[in-house]
Amino acid sequence: MNDFDNQYFFVLQPRDDEKTVDVLPFLTPDESTAKLPFQYEVLPVGSKPLVFINGLKEMGKKYGYSFVRTPPSVLFAGNHPVVSGEIRDKLLKFDLPNLALQPAMYIDDWGKWHEDYWYMTFLDRLDCWDRQASDYEQGIEPIRLGGFELYQIYRFSLDEDVLKKVPLTERTIFQMGGAQEGFVVAHQSVAAVFRSAGNGAQVLSITDYPDKY
Repeated sequence: MNDFDNQYFFVLQPRDDEKTVDVLPFLTPDESTAKLPFQYEVLPVGSKPLVFINGLKEMGKKYGYSFVRTPPSVLFAGNHPVVSGEIRDKLLKFDLPNLALQPAMYIDDWGKWHEDYWYMTFLDRLDCWDRQASDYEQGIEPIRLGGFELYQIYRFSLDEDVLKKVPLTERTIFQMGGAQEGFVVAHQSVAAVFRSAGNGAQVLSITDYPDKY
């Protein structure tokens, strides 16, 4: 463990493993949004908002889940947070050069549109997990995608040498590189923004993953 491990937190979708009532939706892009490169590019000014639906809707019908009717201020599409306008305004107070907040809406299972949301697009990933101190799958070849090697990681420790070379503004919040999970990682200064979001996000210390997740 090092000082950076104590300064950084994962921003995760809370687990609903044992819930059947008020389950959080899992956002899936609709047909038109799915064709766009919104996950890693900023769309042109004037583009229509990204549209998401609940990807767990059919599973909910099958197993009797009841999803929340009033969504929280943070939702998730994969590991990417989709945040309310209030959370967006708080994030904009930070200097976050590698993050784009793109307009989005969520159409719930009852057809209601929730329009004041913003998809967090990370323009680059920061590979900063320590290959010596982290616990990861070494018995098989990593996944190779877009010229990068992505490993299955079971327990993280951050690489001090890498992070010390990166200005804080470029590592205040980022998406973890070199990892299949691609979790969002927040410095303690911005992690508080997600803690204020209520039950929509779990803010978990690097050192507590995966024990408390």
